[in-house]
Amino acid sequence: MLLLLSLVQLVYVVLLAPFFAGLLSTVEEKLESKSGPNILQRYFDLVKLFRKESVVPSIASPFFRIAPYATFTLYLFLTLVLPIITAFPLTFGPVVDFVGGGLIFGAAATVKKIAAVDSRSNYAHLGASRAASISSLSEPIMVLIFIMLGVLSGTNNPYIINNTLQTSSAWYSSLLHWFVVGAFFMVLLVETGQLPIESHTQSEFGMIDQGMPIEYSGPELAFFHWGGYVKQFLLMSVFLNVFSVPFWVPMKPALVPLLEYLAIHFIKMTGLTIIFALLNETVSKYRLYKIFDFIAMTFAFALLAGLAFFVTGGDL
Repeated sequence: MLLLLSLVQLVYVVLLAPFFAGLLSTVEEKLESKSGPNILQRYFDLVKLFRKESVVPSIASPFFRIAPYATFTLYLFLTLVLPIITAFPLTFGPVVDFVGGGLIFGAAATVKKIAAVDSRSNYAHLGASRAASISSLSEPIMVLIFIMLGVLSGTNNPYIINNTLQTSSAWYSSLLHWFVVGAFFMVLLVETGQLPIESHTQSEFGMIDQGMPIEYSGPELAFFHWGGYVKQFLLMSVFLNVFSVPFWVPMKPALVPLLEYLAIHFIKMTGLTIIFALLNETVSKYRLYKIFDFIAMTFAFALLAGLAFFVTGGDL
């Protein structure tokens, strides 16, 4: 049963991840009163890339070609261990906790940066250096956020944290929890490349994630983009299921509640995607050196969560 649910969760994430990336673009265009791309455009783009020939820089090492497959595999593994459609561990759920999951996300990001440097492209180097500067500050904050969440349940297991927040109105309404929610939402904007961090442009003045795969083509570029869609889907799901709206996630294996939650999760993801679109259309991109001020505010929220806990002595 658990193995079957793991397969269902894997297929659900991998197939729907491009849809929500396309939905984000479509909603943004509609807010600008434009016709915009088809909501399924990301699928069309992936199919087109899979049909194209791969062109690899002659100076790049074999690692350059392997990197997109390696990162995509890491994201697939995370799909099997994070609470996406259930609040009880699936077959591979006990393998890692939140800190381990954060390290795997960091490993995938590191592989991308090394591959970008290996391409010997100036624009790829530019994107990699900017991404490294930002992640060197945002990733430790993410670990701090996970530690603060661990205070809620005495563990860094995301399934137990979900159960705690679902069943305890005191913890859910506590200052510690909502400071952590605010901090993780800001980190989520950083990790998914939303405004005010990134403007999804090919201009060298603003590109970060767009620069790293600039030398890729064909199936390798398809897996690079598809992995990015899966990463965004996973982080958004964690924010919804563990941090902000942990309710209705099934805590026991039962077919009907699971099927119902698939629809609920789809609605939750759609709502968060619309919020992202509204932010992208109403907030201006920060200058590069101002991004670190944004990250500093994120750290302040995470720190306030710890202060809220220790000042109250945990009696919330």
